[in-house]
Amino acid sequence: MPAANLAQRQQNLARLCDAHSAHCVCGAARAHASSTMAQKLPLSHAAPEGAMGKILGSGALLSQMAVNPRPDSAEATLGTADDVFFYLGAFGYPYTDCGFLFLPALEEGHQRDGVSTPFDSGALVSKVSNVNPPASYAQDIPGRVGFVRDHELPVSGYRELLSRVITDYSRACGIYLESPDEFKCECGFVRGHPFGLVGGDRRAATFEVRLPRSVPLSPPHLHAVFVRTGFEPRELAPLRRAGVRIETFQPEPGADSSGALRAACINFIQEHLLS
Repeated sequence: MPAANLAQRQQNLARLCDAHSAHCVCGAARAHASSTMAQKLPLSHAAPEGAMGKILGSGALLSQMAVNPRPDSAEATLGTADDVFFYLGAFGYPYTDCGFLFLPALEEGHQRDGVSTPFDSGALVSKVSNVNPPASYAQDIPGRVGFVRDHELPVSGYRELLSRVITDYSRACGIYLESPDEFKCECGFVRGHPFGLVGGDRRAATFEVRLPRSVPLSPPHLHAVFVRTGFEPRELAPLRRAGVRIETFQPEPGADSSGALRAACINFIQEHLLS
């Protein structure tokens, strides 16, 4: 089943917005705050520290097909292996030590070929994931791929749906940024996944954006690069001179590096992009 075309993505967005439900009536101030946050959230891409030199040397984020084609991967199953993947908001991929943060304006050149889903698409077909579509979909691979296709959204139109999710499934905007899978109404009522997914972690509740083939590592779209303190490769120097912020973080002894990376990114977003 091929990826949804632009018209289908627009239809998906309209359908999902129409089907969206709220538990409590939302006030104007909360709706405005959610909309503002949805429009300002950056695109993030994390990677293992060992891959940083190669990424910087290429001058771009490259698709799996360009770097390491894997016919058995989730991306190959979904036909997305020639895309570059981002999460909306903070870094969220496990076992990563560095990351690249892009401003929302990156999407402006991809209104026709950019695709979003309101969850990590690969989790639906991954052999090791514990994410399942709702019972209305078959649980086999064709059914899972079909669920992804039915939830592919246009860039940047998906931010309208994101705004509604923040409003009605998070007790506060800040909580959404830190814990997008804490589905609670402002009143505290616990809700299910807004799109019916079962299982998984916060990646199953984090909006994904994918852009075709390659994304240059350059300003004005690349805003910041995050690396561990003491592990700043010299290839970062041209980016620093070009005005890209180089942010360092240091995990506590024995702590998870990807968790510290995510925490540093959340703090940066709150202080520099949402204030």
